[in-house]
Amino acid sequence: MEQFGIGDSGPGWPLARDNETLNPRDGTEPMTRKLVWSFLMVCGLMTTALRAEVAHVLATDSAISYVGRWGAVEKGGQSSMVTVNGSSQIYLNFTGQNVSGLFDLDGIDCLEQVDVRVDGGAWSLFTIDRPRIQFFPTGLTRGRHRLEVAVKAVDSKAGRWLLPLRSAVVFRGFEIDSGAPLEDSSPSKRRPVLQFVGDSITQGDGILRPTSAAVMNSDALASYAWLAGEALGTTHAQIAFAGQGVISSDSREVPPAMLSFAWNFTGSAADFSRAPDFLVINLGSNDESAASNEFVQAYIALLQEIRKHCPRTVLFALRPFHGDRYHGDDVAQAVKMMADPAVHYVDSTDWLDDRDFTDGTHPNIPGSRKAAARLEEVLKPYVSNWKPRHE
Repeated sequence: MEQFGIGDSGPGWPLARDNETLNPRDGTEPMTRKLVWSFLMVCGLMTTALRAEVAHVLATDSAISYVGRWGAVEKGGQSSMVTVNGSSQIYLNFTGQNVSGLFDLDGIDCLEQVDVRVDGGAWSLFTIDRPRIQFFPTGLTRGRHRLEVAVKAVDSKAGRWLLPLRSAVVFRGFEIDSGAPLEDSSPSKRRPVLQFVGDSITQGDGILRPTSAAVMNSDALASYAWLAGEALGTTHAQIAFAGQGVISSDSREVPPAMLSFAWNFTGSAADFSRAPDFLVINLGSNDESAASNEFVQAYIALLQEIRKHCPRTVLFALRPFHGDRYHGDDVAQAVKMMADPAVHYVDSTDWLDDRDFTDGTHPNIPGSRKAAARLEEVLKPYVSNWKPRHE
């Protein structure tokens, strides 16, 4: 089985915050929340014991595959897989009629959301508000199934970079019918890997309503990035943080893109064992105050950092939407000065108009679809000519 983006521990950005704050959702102190979630976990285990026999598939089981940025975290003798990015995905091929997701909410202050579907059917939305979520209460048909879990949104208001993480999806594994066979669920190597690096726009924040930071108003699966990745038939993921820029850092502790690119989150190094075949950068909207020469040099440094980890990846530097305000010409200049034949400038001028945004900055649903269609036109010749690597 092949896993994408599973991190190993290592040095990096500071490992922890200097202080703790009250939970922004309910005002309880960290210890109170720890006791509450411990009680809920005990209740969940008791309920499990009363049900018919089940089998647990650990998050690190080779039958599970991951797409996007995921890092392995050990706590209390158990391993979990953790992501802080919307669009990150989990796949499982199994035989059986029942499947539940298991999550660790201890220390997590936010209600994250995931979309779930089976066998390519319609997506169903779930809020991660309890340790065990039964995805299909009425049961599935007998036989083999492919389960997909995609992170719709991770709350941008709480810390999701320094440890301990306060906003993240902490996945502990699946619960399935006892004796249900598992099969390899790795994405096909005959599909190219496409990644996006960006800010709240690429993350899908505020795509549904103007309050961009709220999980309920955000949807990575409705963003231009997800839609373009689907239309192009790629294995794709978005690595994006609200407020992040080429120079600016995210308001919730995430460093500038050049310093964060090689990490899932603090202490968890990204896995580049299969680097993306294509990577789109959409940054600059949060660097409005930076001088042009400063921005150009920082953008070149970002390109060099990406190239260090992804030597064979074709890079696309997208002019930010509203590029006349957000360093659009500077992005073009940085690409020119980089002088790398596998780095391309993508001019997004006139892709969107004022009606295509919820708040003047974040694209709405129609705007995201328009941007995805235009980006698909740009990337399609490259993706169509792509051939699987023989390594």
